[in-house]
Amino acid sequence: MSLLTLMQLRIPTGYAVTYNKFYDVDPISQADSDFIENWGYFTEDLLQIVKIGIKNGAWYVPDRENRLLFDLGWYPDSSIDGHYTLEVVDGEWNVFKSISTKDRKVIKEKLEGWLAEYGCQM
Repeated sequence: MSLLTLMQLRIPTGYAVTYNKFYDVDPISQADSDFIENWGYFTEDLLQIVKIGIKNGAWYVPDRENRLLFDLGWYPDSSIDGHYTLEVVDGEWNVFKSISTKDRKVIKEKLEGWLAEYGCQM
């Protein structure tokens, strides 16, 4: 079995990765089933990045009202018919941007672009 690696991401300063199971791996169809054999890499909770700030010279996570999150999951969970969904949301889970695709490279590209875009708004 080959060693799987996390998707390589360019994350600019000002962000904290709070959860990461976004691997550079293809889903493997389970025989006679709609489920993914390697389902552990294709769940609703794959990646979460939070925008952080600086106060009095120290990094901090903003309170819920001022929080900005980048959230990635596979929907429906563990289904071969599923897709990645990447969202930019606030602390109340209001969606600012969203994209869905099966292509993890498109997700990587879009995530890096959004991180750069929102990173300029300190």
